[in-house]
Amino acid sequence: MEFNELNLSELDKDLTPEERAEWQAIYASYRSGSVMRGEAAGVDYHEFEFIPEGKKRPVKKTMRCVIIIAYRIKIIIPESEMFLEEMSEGGYVLHALCGAKLDYVVTHIDRENDFAVASRKMALSKMQLATNRRSLDNRIINADIVSVGKTVCIANYGGYDVVMHQRDINYTMVSDLRELVHPGEVRKAKVKEFLPDEGILKLSIKETMPHPFDGVETRHPIGCTRVATVVGKYGGGVFCRLHDNVTDVLCSYDTMHYDGDFQMGDRVEILIKRLNREKKLVYGKMLRKMR
Repeated sequence: MEFNELNLSELDKDLTPEERAEWQAIYASYRSGSVMRGEAAGVDYHEFEFIPEGKKRPVKKTMRCVIIIAYRIKIIIPESEMFLEEMSEGGYVLHALCGAKLDYVVTHIDRENDFAVASRKMALSKMQLATNRRSLDNRIINADIVSVGKTVCIANYGGYDVVMHQRDINYTMVSDLRELVHPGEVRKAKVKEFLPDEGILKLSIKETMPHPFDGVETRHPIGCTRVATVVGKYGGGVFCRLHDNVTDVLCSYDTMHYDGDFQMGDRVEILIKRLNREKKLVYGKMLRKMR
């Protein structure tokens, strides 16, 4: 039965106040296209019937869907209605956004079976229209973290999904971005570039924070020794993070050192040898592994 043919007064008469408020918000979104927001609870598979472009007969297809349940009603957002631009295949991005706050517009209501279908793409399009009327360059904004993987995350602001890499998130290197950011968080970010006519928005979270190099000559002067932790390796050397947990030092080995003796997570003593102010880098030398 079509939604407009339903007797909502009869269907809703025994609802609790919380259930009635939930359904009223869903009705409003369906009728007026208003944007709703909810937390991604997980991923389901659902079968949908649709008519492919250029065809006359409907076909059925099973899709991954993001599920939102504010109170009692299941909101289903098909994978095809999640992103305005194509994301990676395989459902990884969908599973990685559980816990994220998502915007959506309700497109179908099955009142008798207590669920609704929604489109995040429609919500993003509406939000982008409003955002495009604003001047954002170099502003500090609050971005929603939507999906987080090992090496990249997706942040959203004003309807724009922005793919961010480690270089956009933090000054120091981490092996897994999931240590730094999580779906559902709101993080301050600097707008690096905004070209609404081209649909481009670039953000940087790290540029809202002081650079670790600033003041380094006072905290860690040349010639001093420091306790550090091995956090990575590069071209025969190592990245060591100092005790302040924000300063990384590019260290070389002593001639008596063997690379295999030093592993990720090892505590070491290093010598601060020089500073590169142009590149904002600290260079050091490995002295010993600490027991």
